[in-house]
This record gives sequence, structure tokens and C-alpha cells, in this order.
Amino acid sequence: MGMTDNRFIGIIAAEVNSIEQRQIMKGVIAEGQVLRQRIVVFSNIYNSYEYDQSLDLENTIYELMFSQELCGLIMIAESFINEQLRDRVREMLKKRQDIPVVIIGIYIPALAFPNVRFINANDLQDMESITAHLIEAHGFRKIDMLTGYEGNEAAIQRVTGYRKALEMHGITFEASRVFWGDFWMPSGAALAKRYTDGELELPDAIICANDYMAFGLLDTFLENGVRVPEDVSVIGYEFVHERIYHSPILTTYQQGRQELGISAVRMVYALAHGEVLPPFYPPKGTLIYGETCPCGIMPEQMHTELERLREKRQFERWNVLGTMEQQLTLCSTLDELIRVMSERHYWVRSVQNMYLCLCDNWYDTAAETPSELMTCRSVMPWHLHEPPIVCPRQNFYALYQNAPDTAVHYYLPIFFERHLFGYYVLEYHQPDTYDDIFRNWMKSITIGLTFLCMKNDIRYLLQCQNLSEQHDSLTGLYNLRGLESVLGARLESSETPVYAIVIHVGALRNDISPEAQGEQSLLLQKTAEALRLLNFENTLIARTNVQTFICAGFSCESDEQCRLLEDKLTAVLLHHTGVCDEAGMESILVESIALAPDLSSSENINQLHLKLDSALARLAEQKLQPHADTLFSVRNHIYHMEISSADAICRKYSFSTGYFRQIYKEMFGISFHQDVIRARILCAIYLLTTTVQSIASISEQCGYEDCNYFLRQFQKITGLTPGQFRRLL
Repeated sequence: MGMTDNRFIGIIAAEVNSIEQRQIMKGVIAEGQVLRQRIVVFSNIYNSYEYDQSLDLENTIYELMFSQELCGLIMIAESFINEQLRDRVREMLKKRQDIPVVIIGIYIPALAFPNVRFINANDLQDMESITAHLIEAHGFRKIDMLTGYEGNEAAIQRVTGYRKALEMHGITFEASRVFWGDFWMPSGAALAKRYTDGELELPDAIICANDYMAFGLLDTFLENGVRVPEDVSVIGYEFVHERIYHSPILTTYQQGRQELGISAVRMVYALAHGEVLPPFYPPKGTLIYGETCPCGIMPEQMHTELERLREKRQFERWNVLGTMEQQLTLCSTLDELIRVMSERHYWVRSVQNMYLCLCDNWYDTAAETPSELMTCRSVMPWHLHEPPIVCPRQNFYALYQNAPDTAVHYYLPIFFERHLFGYYVLEYHQPDTYDDIFRNWMKSITIGLTFLCMKNDIRYLLQCQNLSEQHDSLTGLYNLRGLESVLGARLESSETPVYAIVIHVGALRNDISPEAQGEQSLLLQKTAEALRLLNFENTLIARTNVQTFICAGFSCESDEQCRLLEDKLTAVLLHHTGVCDEAGMESILVESIALAPDLSSSENINQLHLKLDSALARLAEQKLQPHADTLFSVRNHIYHMEISSADAICRKYSFSTGYFRQIYKEMFGISFHQDVIRARILCAIYLLTTTVQSIASISEQCGYEDCNYFLRQFQKITGLTPGQFRRLL
């Protein structure tokens, strides 16, 4: 089956590496590969029972469900054990009623939106099969049951299945044989104690509604001399893969979780593609034979479990006893950190690729929000030479350029306290997931990145001296707090519209080596110098985060006049900072808005930052297009006044003239010819702003042999003559 839709199915889970979720994911991935449907998984790492403020940031991972690249969602509802997190995810799902959603788990009225369908294993049917096995295979009649909390839907369903099997075999159901527990080992131990103390008579068999309660029962029986299965048989439920740690080896029952994953993918795929919805039948489970009932253990099954445990132990030894964490703290650059990870890539089980995806402002610990742009680098040794992938946070396509269509990507948050570094992305080509021990790998990466940030901050503090709480250390301009303070007063006192321009310097850069930081600091200082050079009257100038400046307080008469100011700023920044030579003209982005008088200064500043984020996202998309590097290089030469002929470019890069003009306009939204004119006019604006040269001299420097022709083109572009432009602005 060929791929007909490039969109993704997103999987929402909490701690997706737990055994229950792992089984579901095997089915999800396997069916996704059959249908050639791309899968992306969003999961947290810790998933605490009680709400923990220090872990809250990891749950922003679920905001990836808002990506427009998704055609549907599957939620593993039972994995969300924290009530506040469940409420948070519910509010997110409420906003995604534009795509089909399948929820694996019991019916939850609060999640029953029109686009949602629920599927689940049949606890009643499974428990009926377990009870029937004890009756039919072993002739047991006195069967007790330990279930979960009173009032819990799953616990009630399991009791109902037990009762149904008894009655179908002519055995009277006795409520006194049902005991309510808490799905954890202490309730199993407490029931066992009642048997060993003589309070309760031992039955033929005891069914436990999950394995953990069965483990508590077995451990206590072993301590008190009760022989299993000679004195009493015990059967568990859910098969949590920990029975090797208890004696005897538990007979248990595995739910059809893998089949649930398969069904969920089929349903979302059909709904997303307008196909007939396949019928859903709750999958039947499988009895896992052990030593706690007379059937006895199956050697093949035990061999598989032991092999898996031996493999898991090896990975635990590498991760826990290895020195990666210490090595990461010694790194002084991001390249060094990735190299250390690369040397130990085999510590992550069965993974085909791993990406460290960092927000552009990941190293700015003072940033209030993570940037929308990310730079992703593979940490696998055979990919280290490849250039980083720059893309918006909700872009999943970018990482597939080196992966087969059937690969699955797991997105996991990298964070420390209230600061989100970005995501760690695992790529699997087969139905598999990572292990519990992988959390140690994530912790080590977080520590390494945190140390890098600290080293960067220390270097920064050594370079410059603080001026005040309201001024930026490096440039002496206002900082964010200072701008918020003075801008509020300006908005209150102004009787005319107030405009602001936001500037981003060093776009798409993500290198914190000492050399790169030195270059960045120099560029920031040149930018501050250029903004002072403009000498806008009564204008507030601030550096609001690492790479962002805001000029606010322009009292323009119209949006058109503000656009001219934007051109003036762009011209001076391009030519005064030398950015075309050093970083590329795309390293300067300029956006403007009219400030809303009914909003606070902080809200207005946030609107500016949002507009800039959109511009950065567009730039990132451009960078992913074919021939992007060539076209950006050509544009830099144009704005450096070195190229004006399309023919010369086509000869150099072996393009046909028509094709080159087409891809240039598609990339930049302006024709090559018009961009050459714009480059010349911006050069003229720079000279008009910063020099007292004559119009004729400026015309000649900008490549015009005919001054009158220059005058006509300048007025056509700006709406003003050069003389009017110089006087007005």
C-alpha cells in the first residue's frame, strides 16, 4: 500500500515506556507500518501520582498535538494517573475537534467530544476466561477474588466477569468471597495474612485483579509456609513482566493490548481518509503459564522473559555505572556534548536514530518562553557530519529527511525546573519503545545542558558589567523590565497611534562555543550602535532577550510611514553591522505593529514577540526548501551590491534563467529583478540616513548611471523623493 497522506497520527501517552503502554505501542507501530502511516508519539518522562510543580514543564510536550501536520490522535487514557494532568490534556483535546481522536481506555464522559471514539480491552471477558480456566482445567469450585478499589469501574468489571463464569458453570456466586483491594502489593499481603492467621479458610484458588496484588499475596504465603499451588492456586492479571522477582513464578493473564493499538490506528486512519470505519471487537487476552496453578510453566515463555531481563540488566549497568553524566558536565561546547552522547549511543536499546532538538533560545535561562524554532542534531556517530536541521517546534516532517516513511518518532521533553531546553527524539524502525532506564539518559543530558548554560552565563558576566535592574548588561539599552516600565507611561500619555519595531539578530543560530558567542556579542553590540546611530527622537530602545531588540514609541501618522521606518532600520542594520558578510542578511529580521492602547506594555511586547516568532517560523520553512543555501547566498550578494545579473547566476549554478527566476520568487515572495532594485534602494536609504552625500553621489554608489532614473525608482518604492525621505525621517 503506497502512502497517500503525508500527515501524521499522533500518540498521546504518559510515561509511554511503562509495560502496559509498551504493549499498545507495539501494535500501533506495527499497524502504522502496514498502512505506511507515519506515527509521532508525545510523552512525558516522570508522570507523578501527585502534582509536582517542578515537573509541570515536561507536560508542555502535549502542546505538540496542536500541529497542523496531524491527521488524527490516539490517547492512551489509563496512563494519565495525575488528575491535574488529565484535566490539562482534556482542555487541549477540546481544542482539537477538527481531527478524529481514538481514546484507549474506559469511557470518560468529560472526554466524549463529537470527534472522539473509545475502545478498550474487555476486563469482564478476560476475567470470565481466567475463572473458566480454573473451573474447567482444574475442577476448582471454591474460588476467591481480590479486586481493586470499591467503586472503581475496572475493579467492578473484573468481579462481574468472575461472577458470570461461576454462574455459567453452576456455581453460586458468594459476595463474601470477593475482597476489595487497592491494585498494589499491600492489599495482597493483607489478604494473605487473613488466610495464614486462620481468619479465612483457604479456597482452591485465588484470582487477583492485577499482578501486583498477586505478588503481595505470594510473598506473604512464602514467608508463612503456605505452599502454592499445592495448598492454593493463584492467578494474576495484566502481566507486568516482574514475576521473576517472586516465588513461585506467577500464572497470569495478558490483555490484548497490542491488538488495541492495531485497532486504534485502523480507526483513526479510516476516519482521517474518509474510509468506512472498521468494526471494533474487544480483543481477547492470553493466559501466561506459571507455577502458581497446576498447569505449570512453559519453558519457551520463561526463556523469552529471562532473555529480556538479562538484556535490560546490561543496559542498566551501562547507564547507572557509566561515566557519561560526569563527561557531559565537563563539556564546554554543544559539539563536545553531542560527541560524548554519540560515543555512548548504544546505551539506548534498539534505537535507529536520536535527535537532540533544542529551542533557539535554549541557553537563555532568563527567557520566559521557549522559541518556536528548533535546531535538531542527530547524535548517532554516522550522522555527526550532517548539518543541523532547523524547523518550527510543531514541524515533524523535517526529521524524516533521513528516515524511512515507516519510522516512528518519540518526542520527549528536556527541561530543568521552569526552563524548557527542547525535545529529545527517538527514532525506531521496528515496533519497539525505550526502557525505564532511559530516564537516566535524559537526566544526564539535562545536567549537561544545565552546566553549559551556567558556563555561558559566567562567560557573559565576565565580559560585561551590570548597569541597573532596568538596563541590559551588554548594550546599555533598556532590558525587558525597563522597557515595560517606560512603555506603559508612553502609551498612557500619547494621543496618536504608537508604533513599535522588533528586530531579531542572528536568526537560526544555535552555537554557544566561545568563538560563536564572541561573534554574537560583537553583532549585538554593532546592532545597538546602529540603533543609536538612527537617533529616533523620543524612541525607546531595548534588548528584550538574547537576540531581540525593540524600538518602541514611534508616533507615526500611518502604517505606511511605519513601513518606511522599518525600511530605514533594515537598511542601516544590513549595512552598518556587516551582517551580509558575517552571518547572512537572513540573520536580521524586522517586524512592526501599531501598539494597542487598551493593552498593557507587557501584552503589547508579547504581541511583538509573537509576530517575530511567525517570521522566524517562515524563515525556517524557507531554509528547508530545495536550493535554499544557494538562493540565500545569492541574495546576500545582491544586498552586498555584488550581483545584479540573473544570467551570471544561472551560469554559475547551472540553472536555466526561467527556472531560477521561478524558484527565487517562490522562495522570497519577490522577483529577482525587483529584489535587485530593493537592494539598491535600501543602500540609498542607508546613505541618506548616515551621510550628507549628495543625491547624485548616492545614485552612483547604488549602481545607477542615470540619476533621474534613480529618482523615479526611489519615489516609486518609497513614495517619497530622496530629499523628502532624508528630511521626513
